[in-house]
Amino acid sequence: MSVRARVALAVVAGVLASLIYGGQFVVSRWSLQRTLSLWDLAALRFAAAGLLLLPVALRHGMADAAGLGWRRAAVLAIAAGAPYTLILYAGLSLAPAADGAVIITGGTPVVSTVLVWLWFGERPWAGRLGGLALIVAGLVLVGWPGLSSGGGERTWLGDLLFAVDSLLWGLYTVLARRWLVDPLRTTAIVWTLALSYLPIYALVAGPRLLAAPLGEVLFQALYQGVGVAIAALVFYSWAIRVLGASFASLFMPLVPVFGTLLAVPVLGEVPAGVQLIGMAGVAVGMALAARDSVSRRT
Repeated sequence: MSVRARVALAVVAGVLASLIYGGQFVVSRWSLQRTLSLWDLAALRFAAAGLLLLPVALRHGMADAAGLGWRRAAVLAIAAGAPYTLILYAGLSLAPAADGAVIITGGTPVVSTVLVWLWFGERPWAGRLGGLALIVAGLVLVGWPGLSSGGGERTWLGDLLFAVDSLLWGLYTVLARRWLVDPLRTTAIVWTLALSYLPIYALVAGPRLLAAPLGEVLFQALYQGVGVAIAALVFYSWAIRVLGASFASLFMPLVPVFGTLLAVPVLGEVPAGVQLIGMAGVAVGMALAARDSVSRRT
């Protein structure tokens, strides 16, 4: 396969990962308006992903964490697995979802750029810096209705948790490249380790999921556990490996854009004019920031 073909496929993988991640806000909100809590969704995600990928982790050997080594596996599991997800859900219990979408996805490319600069000595060029600035501005506009709608006394704490998650995801993005990890093995060990959440959930929540509609539970287990936890993470990890951490992190700002667009037919939430302007800003910013990366790799 030619370099251009690999780059093109990696770009498609990055976009698909962003689409799945963006859809999780809509799909989760749809269930949250019905019967399931965020903690229920976390249990479904961890159970489906962990049980499906446990054989993969076992086949590659748990003695050395599927070949990653336990130190690296633990760091990646914290940055992209159960702790990351639980911090996200804790933030969502305190602050609006739009805050999380803006802070996490807006902070990730900034964190990744700084870490790549510090660890690899890759200085960001002027076009990338301008693109990052435009991305951040666009993300603020996309999330502005949620950010300006007001919040409780603890909104600042939720926003702080979202900021922690942006640091974690940026760290995962860079470490996945630095360590040249295998996407499937990494995903398998991340969600196998997340199975440790289930006994705690069972003790606290009891049989609550049994009272929820079976179709909704199965749908969420499939989307959260297979789509978000496995497919999106594999797509994103592969994009990192082909395109590099800095370029791959630029796909994440598409998450709130996709989420806002999908909310129109699913939830009937029509984006405001300021959000449409923000989406255009994100698209242009990504084009500016990614242009040099693509030209250098092709």
